[in-house]
Amino acid sequence: MKRKLLYMTLCIIMVLSLALSSCTTESDNSSTVTGDDTTTSTSDRDPVTLTLWLPCEDGTTEEAVQAVEDAINDILKSSYTTAVELKVFSEDEYAEAVEARLAVIEAKAEADAESEEASRVQAAADRKAGVTTTTSETTEAEETEAETVTNEYGISELKYPEVDDYQFDIFLITSYDDYLELIDRDALSVLDTYLSGDSKILKSYIYPTFLTAAKNNGATYCIPNNHGLGEYKFLLVNKELAEKYDYDYTTLTTIAQCEDFIYDVNTYEDSSEVAALLSWVDAAGMTYWSEDGDWSVLASLVTNSSTFNTKSSIGSIFDISAYKSQFKMMKAFEEAGCIAGDADSVETFAVGVISGDYSDIAEYEDDYYVSIYEYPKATQEDVFAASFAVSSYTADLDRAMEVIVEINTNSEIRNLLQYGIEGTNYQLDDDGKVVRLNNEYMMNILYTGNTYVAYPEEDMDINQWEYDKQKNTDSILSPFLYVNGLRNSSNASYYTQIETLSAEIYEQLMSISLEEVDDKFKEFNSLIAENEYFAAMVSDEDWEYGAAYIYSEFYAENYATEEEAE
Repeated sequence: MKRKLLYMTLCIIMVLSLALSSCTTESDNSSTVTGDDTTTSTSDRDPVTLTLWLPCEDGTTEEAVQAVEDAINDILKSSYTTAVELKVFSEDEYAEAVEARLAVIEAKAEADAESEEASRVQAAADRKAGVTTTTSETTEAEETEAETVTNEYGISELKYPEVDDYQFDIFLITSYDDYLELIDRDALSVLDTYLSGDSKILKSYIYPTFLTAAKNNGATYCIPNNHGLGEYKFLLVNKELAEKYDYDYTTLTTIAQCEDFIYDVNTYEDSSEVAALLSWVDAAGMTYWSEDGDWSVLASLVTNSSTFNTKSSIGSIFDISAYKSQFKMMKAFEEAGCIAGDADSVETFAVGVISGDYSDIAEYEDDYYVSIYEYPKATQEDVFAASFAVSSYTADLDRAMEVIVEINTNSEIRNLLQYGIEGTNYQLDDDGKVVRLNNEYMMNILYTGNTYVAYPEEDMDINQWEYDKQKNTDSILSPFLYVNGLRNSSNASYYTQIETLSAEIYEQLMSISLEEVDDKFKEFNSLIAENEYFAAMVSDEDWEYGAAYIYSEFYAENYATEEEAE
């Protein structure tokens, strides 16, 4: 009803304006689209309809998706004479739907190419045989006015074309391997011209790491969705206890530096009231090559000073000196009773390491000195968790990039795409955070554009986006960020076998005494070296699907110095 009244009001205003100005009765769309060098009236642009493909979460209904599509199109039509058709699939069906669409389009493209080649060959044969073929004369197409339709309120408006059967425009990519595979099959449009031209505003909204990572052989084929990368590990030192035992907190920034302090607290404080060490802590930078990141005998060390072109290695955890020395320290703490039995029940501790971001340690800052134990890592999984790309088969690349810009910079469109209709699907609380009213429109916030222009979720800190921006500024680039295929179908079973081996060794490792540690390290290293699956994965020359081999080849090709290459 409100919408109908609005249309009626607009009609009255238009009639009065025309009468007062003695203008003709033709309507004039005065909206403009501004690029870097030109300003174009939307009245000069033909209407275009694009597809936008997205995965959704359980509960999302077709009616809710249609309402969101309509609301977004109200904005896009006015500003760009562009409409989008939302193609939404459940997360477990999305990849298959995208592949099916591409397969149909690619089959047609191949058939068209074959038909064109056949026509070319036939024309050549006809010419050789002296056969004259006639071609119809073509004249420059006459300029025609855009087609219009009359809407439900009796107002004439532009008619937007139906989506072509072989059209595929904006869609979401959710992994680096998929990204590279789509590039290899020529399925993606190159976007660099836009990033240095009409769409360069994206560089102000998206953290540079994302756009740098998106480059492949010097070209950009996707726009990653901006979000917080990884998580910190913070070292917390009790202010009161550090002062009590006369320790300079500025020197207590590693576990090794805290060793004497931990023993002092354990010796002189009541362990039922104060835990000397909150929990077992591995060496900073440990990267475990398991499916879920849990402890594995196949490991790497990525220090706080590492970056994407730092030479690293993938090998035995018992060859990593930092891990072994810290393990021995932890085992000594354990035998001395320094480590809390249940970290979740501890109220006061002398030293502890906590994972998360600044919102997670805010409650500790009054009572603890806080330093960064481990910086967030920009990993391949994080950076390429979600990116928007434009297919090679788009109806209009210019318009598609305009839509991508809006998704990343326009909070109204961004919130529609993420949360649905305000008042129907969600409402805002007094802090400006989203409170869901139902699950009829549910999206993963990483999948719908730049997170920082969306409202925070109800369970988020109101300053979450600021914390995430700081996290990105502090992040380091994993040496494995750009390595393709470290996990692949050929070595998947090897990872599984190594995880089984790791579970067996870890159980033994945690039960040994400090006195046994050095001998056990040697024993375990010999044991895993004899394992055929482990041996294949750590060889840098024998097996092309081994993790170490894939990484070594990648590093040699991209970053190795002449001396290293030799």
